[in-house]
Amino acid sequence: MAKGGSSIDKLKDLWNSQVNDEQQWALNFNLLKATGLFTGAIFFMRNFGELMSI
Repeated sequence: MAKGGSSIDKLKDLWNSQVNDEQQWALNFNLLKATGLFTGAIFFMRNFGELMSI
């Protein structure tokens, strides 16, 4: 049971190091924006791609 608490602490430390650090958060935010844009473009093209054909 003690190992479970240890892995949760490691997960919390990872979360805090990625979110609370300004430089890491800037990088992660840029990756989130790029992933969202990519996903949005795929969604848009799958739903409205026929309208773009000539």
